Amino acid sequence: MKLDKRVMYGVGAGALALVGGLGWLIWSEYTGIEEARNEVATLRTQLDSGRKLLTGTPALEKDVIVLRETEAAIKEILPDDKDLYNLHRDLQGFCESTEVRITSIKRKESAAARKKDPETFEKVTYELTLEGDAFQVLAFLDRVEGHTRFLRIPTINWTASGEKAIQTQGRAAHRVKLELETFVYQPQGGPEPTKIEGYARKRELLLGEISKHRDAVAVEHYSYRGQRGRRDPWVDPRVPVDESGTLAMPVAEQTERVDAIVEKADEITRLWEEANRPGVAYVERVRLRAELDVRLGEIEADVRKLSSENVITYQVAQARLLREAIEPMAAVRRELLSVDGPVGPPTEILRSLLADMQGYIDSGKPKLALESFATIEQQLPLVQHDPVRKGLAESIRQAAGDARVLIDFQAIELKIGGVAISEGIKPIALINGRALGEGDLVSKDLVIGGIRSGEIEFVFRGLVLVRRF
Repeated sequence: MKLDKRVMYGVGAGALALVGGLGWLIWSEYTGIEEARNEVATLRTQLDSGRKLLTGTPALEKDVIVLRETEAAIKEILPDDKDLYNLHRDLQGFCESTEVRITSIKRKESAAARKKDPETFEKVTYELTLEGDAFQVLAFLDRVEGHTRFLRIPTINWTASGEKAIQTQGRAAHRVKLELETFVYQPQGGPEPTKIEGYARKRELLLGEISKHRDAVAVEHYSYRGQRGRRDPWVDPRVPVDESGTLAMPVAEQTERVDAIVEKADEITRLWEEANRPGVAYVERVRLRAELDVRLGEIEADVRKLSSENVITYQVAQARLLREAIEPMAAVRRELLSVDGPVGPPTEILRSLLADMQGYIDSGKPKLALESFATIEQQLPLVQHDPVRKGLAESIRQAAGDARVLIDFQAIELKIGGVAISEGIKPIALINGRALGEGDLVSKDLVIGGIRSGEIEFVFRGLVLVRRF
């Protein structure tokens, strides 16, 4: 009996051991299955990531190649910090070429600089104060716009010039305060660029895309064409009326006429520089100086005509005419005489001047005739060796003498009360309260030459002059 119990205990213990072993085997197998499932899921995730990477690699390579090739264009318009010194020099050059005066320039500290937080594109701002007329400032802004470096002006403040400054300086001096903004390209570093297989071939396939991106960052340039007859809108456009109360010529028309003369003056200046350029052949230099003589005569005639018409009343136009035409041309004339020596004015100039003087005398403007004579009087002795020009010089002197006589005649006070004309009776004129006839002496050197209805003919110092009433 005791033996049977021991056997039963042994069988029970063995059964329990067998069940425990089977349980452990089942649990171990289940754990292995779970681990295998997790590995399968991980492999599937890695496969999906690999597929996405393979799918996106061509697009990523394209973006990287385009960016690398466009970076050179970005560096051109946004150079490093060292190039800011060149920007200072360029701004000074802009002022000299446009005649704008910089009264103040200072760098404005940026928020990033205050935080000492480096950025790939660091903004740099300058505060400038300029002085000049509207078109000088516009020319300055045009050069800023067309600069190879990216520049922009986020704010600008314009204060118009006062009338006193225009009168004293001969031109407007507006005060313009602006902020000039640019950026500095400072790559912050990182991993070494990844090598792309077949880079050259892939780059060739993307040339169109690269060109498109380069054009997008390039600075566009517009050629500013100057004043072109426009008036300065910050200058009072009102002009005075003449003695009769008639409104003067419109400002736009005055500006256009001055522009035309200034253009001629610029061309003469160019010819003068060309004639004095080193290496110019003697024959060519003589030809250029002869052309200069003709051009100077033309522009001097234009200025005299404007003076006689007395139509340039706009202060800015007057100052520009004097500063950019009359004074430069007078300087060229002096230089021409000092270089060429006793050659004298050419025949064409003498004839043109003589015609102008005679026209002024005939129209009753002897003072303008004398002003014309004054421009060439000192040069007339230089033509004595040339019979043709000598004769013209004598005629010019005679015309100047006639102009002086006419001025004296105009200064004589003659009150004509009327005339009495009847057939068979000597005509009588009532002059300064006296009844006088033909051949009578009115005053010293003044004799009545003829009496007709509406006019009396006088003989004064050898000239026959008519006074109408």
